[in-house]
Amino acid sequence: MPAVRRKQKRNARESYSEKTLLKFVKEHLSKEYPNPRREGCPSQAVLKRLAHDPQQVDASIVYHVFHCSPCYKTCSGLLARLKASL
Repeated sequence: MPAVRRKQKRNARESYSEKTLLKFVKEHLSKEYPNPRREGCPSQAVLKRLAHDPQQVDASIVYHVFHCSPCYKTCSGLLARLKASL
């Protein structure tokens, strides 16, 4: 098999693996950290700031978003809308 084809196959595997991993992470963060009472959740304004300018938000907010499914879903939606508007 030519070297070019081996490289293409390897790149396809790596790309597939990356997509699979990202899908798993998104699903996991969306479901595995329920917080029905929204305890400790930042305000909508803070989540918007995180989506628009993550460097301006304290690391504790990022940590919270990755450990709170409702906030993760909200932030993901904000990011999707921001991306769509670009």
